[in-house]
Amino acid sequence: MLKSKTRFIIYNNNTIFEPDYSDERKPRKRARIEDKESDELAGLFRDSQYYDSKLPDACVVLAGDTLFKVKINALSKLSLKLHAMVDGTETSGDCNPVRLDAEPDDLRALLWAIHTSPDELKQPIKDISHLRKFCSLARISHAFDCSSQKSLALSAIRDALDNSLSETCSSSDLHLLAETAVGCETHILLDAIVSRWIKRIQRHQVPSVPGIISADTLHIPRLSGAAYYAHLQEVAEQSSTISDQGVTRLHMDPKLDMSQKMHLLAGYWSLVNYWEQLRRHPLKFVCCSHNKCSDIWERRWAVALGAPKVLCASQVDVLGLIRITRGLLVVDQELETMDSKCRAKALQSLRDACENLNDTLGDHFTNSL
Repeated sequence: MLKSKTRFIIYNNNTIFEPDYSDERKPRKRARIEDKESDELAGLFRDSQYYDSKLPDACVVLAGDTLFKVKINALSKLSLKLHAMVDGTETSGDCNPVRLDAEPDDLRALLWAIHTSPDELKQPIKDISHLRKFCSLARISHAFDCSSQKSLALSAIRDALDNSLSETCSSSDLHLLAETAVGCETHILLDAIVSRWIKRIQRHQVPSVPGIISADTLHIPRLSGAAYYAHLQEVAEQSSTISDQGVTRLHMDPKLDMSQKMHLLAGYWSLVNYWEQLRRHPLKFVCCSHNKCSDIWERRWAVALGAPKVLCASQVDVLGLIRITRGLLVVDQELETMDSKCRAKALQSLRDACENLNDTLGDHFTNSL
């Protein structure tokens, strides 16, 4: 234990002074090379699982802020791209690592796949953390052209969508899945993910606003339309009248930015206008040569759209309104007097209108401004 230095010296009864230690030898500064190494390593971490300092024939790889030590041939054989990066890097170290443009979790997933038995890799994805690992594997495999690992990861993710696991994913996990499919340029997988996401939004199993934000970020028009449409129904339902003059306050989610709120309002106007045009002009269908069927259709169309069930429904729920109208016309007895083929075509025109609107919902929110 070091002896503490004297703070004051009593010279006599009238004099007390502080000792001067300025002449003491100061500690020598570290060599410049050490300073440089320290600066380069500041903020970096060695991975707790995939950094073995005693590993032979290995190179040090830096991903993000994390250092890994990996056998060169283990990475080299995965793809030509990785082979070109790690070949001859036996002298790499913490201060001169091979730098990969990848997130630590993504490289961790790739190394996990390398060190895991083929049988275990083929096991079904069992939980969300396992699913996230395969997303990381897919991303890094795509980035570095590891075709075998990419195929394995995407196949596992596709299989996971067909089991109950996809029904428990949060919005952030659904975003991760969609982001992975977009990044890996797998449109079939993206369609499957978006279809499940839309169904869960429509069933109120996940909120609509994260779907809006993800769709705008990842540029997915189909998801954008469904999510905006679902939130518009919530806004219409939760809106409140705040004065005797009928002024209405729209309660939009605060997580939406101003541009997204403008798109929501544009969609509101566009859909209401779409329904108004549809209400005034019956849907056309290929009719028989005489005019009887057309006359019946137009007359019963006006009756159906004036029914209380239609008038009481929200004008912005156009999909719902079309379904209600079709339901009324399907059981309309006067339509039975139409030619059977004409009646079938007329009712099919409503089904087609509903499908077409569903496919182009995104346009009402983004292309109407």
